[in-house]
Amino acid sequence: MSSGDGVFGYRHSIATAQLVLFFIALCLGIYFKLSHRNGWFCIGMFSIFRVVGAGCMLGTITNDASSVWAGVFVCESFGMALIVFLLLEFMSRANNAVPTVHPRWFWYPQVITWADIGLAIGGFASASKTDSLSPTKYTQASFGLFTGLYLIVVFTFWQFWRVRPTFPRDEKLVLRCVGVSLPLLAIRTAYSLIYQITGDQTWNAVKGNPTPYLVMTFLPELAIIFLCIGEILLVRPPPREEKDKRNMRERLRGYAMIGSDQASRENQADQTRLQASV
Repeated sequence: MSSGDGVFGYRHSIATAQLVLFFIALCLGIYFKLSHRNGWFCIGMFSIFRVVGAGCMLGTITNDASSVWAGVFVCESFGMALIVFLLLEFMSRANNAVPTVHPRWFWYPQVITWADIGLAIGGFASASKTDSLSPTKYTQASFGLFTGLYLIVVFTFWQFWRVRPTFPRDEKLVLRCVGVSLPLLAIRTAYSLIYQITGDQTWNAVKGNPTPYLVMTFLPELAIIFLCIGEILLVRPPPREEKDKRNMRERLRGYAMIGSDQASRENQADQTRLQASV
């Protein structure tokens, strides 16, 4: 194992902020799971990727092994699809309230994402065997797929936005969140695409210039995640879950009524037997 230079630099400061803030987001994702709200999986998993990536970045201070750098590299690129799925989850909620698009527009991204995962694994295997984190055929194909995925999401969102007045209040809020998040995600996507196209190390998310990374990656991602968290807190749990809870309450009331009716019949029977004995 090779040792790092032991210097805590600008990029490590960003990693420390990621570690703290995305740990908070992870805790909120767990809270959303327990309270049966939208977005808990995507927020939680994305936060795990960023926490692990930040931990690997801080680990490079004392360990300069290529596998540690590769861990940072993969965590930086692997979580972006989760943001897309978070936005799609919001639009799916709106589609459940007012059917607007065919369900296949939520299936296409899943197929693309599975292909992207395979390419990301190939990129990790390639990056872990070399000290270079330059673009590879795997990473270029991966970000090409992600760009296509982003365009599908933009098109799907446009279908919803043009009929936005027809949605209930909560669905309007989540669509607003998607509308604000998409330009931020475009900035994040542009950062990665510039590097994949040019190979300029300035735009390398791992060893490049920290300032473009801060402005075009960390801040947009942080804004999207906490914007979505804010919207989730503002809206009610998904209608389907509310319906399940309502059905459960109705069943419980039904059991109570059945129990009370049975007790009433037993009381009447006792009174009848008492009258007959008299």
